[in-house]
Amino acid sequence: PLMSVDPKAADWLNKDFFKIEKPRSISFVSTNSTNSWVMSRESESAPWVLAEPKPGEVFDTNKVSSLASTLSYPSFVDVAADAAPDKTGLDKPLVVTIETFDHFNYTLKIGHKTPENDYNLNLAVTADIPAARAPDKDEKPDDKTKLDKEFQDKTKSLQDKFNKEKALANSTYLVNTWLLDPLIRDRSQLMVDKATEKKEAAADSDANKTAPESEPAEPESITPLPK
Repeated sequence: PLMSVDPKAADWLNKDFFKIEKPRSISFVSTNSTNSWVMSRESESAPWVLAEPKPGEVFDTNKVSSLASTLSYPSFVDVAADAAPDKTGLDKPLVVTIETFDHFNYTLKIGHKTPENDYNLNLAVTADIPAARAPDKDEKPDDKTKLDKEFQDKTKSLQDKFNKEKALANSTYLVNTWLLDPLIRDRSQLMVDKATEKKEAAADSDANKTAPESEPAEPESITPLPK
């Protein structure tokens, strides 16, 4: 029976990790301040907006449209064997902070890559979960009972999620690059590529110049009526 046992401890771990739902704002603090950025949105369906854009910057929302889905189901590879900050690069980390519409705040500290091309990661989670619901002025008793029950159920679910995720702060994790690379892009990488924009504009202009003009339609011949 021992033939089926894998000696790698990483394969024994429960890989349940944090899950970021309904992100409201994402900020990246680079070791080079010119590469840092903050973006946010007013609602879950609203587009992402760059905070304090600089002259000439055109934010490319297509480059960040997949961030929310990427963060919904993150995972880790292993727990770091040597978590000394000077060895993992977490003494001078890149920092990503994410706030959600459910009042969760995630701080991701990202260190060096390992020889296997995985990032060292520390995670901290805080939450400001409302303890009570403010009823509407014209709320009916039946509606109040239903809404109170829904609020209590949601509050319990959020509290359970917070208790589970805050325990993750006790370890340093090794995380795949595909999860973190989109979050630590330099500010310039979030903008519309000027060269690509010029090429597309030139292509559209050339297409308009070479498009054949439509010839005027010939008048229909009219057969004279017999006298």
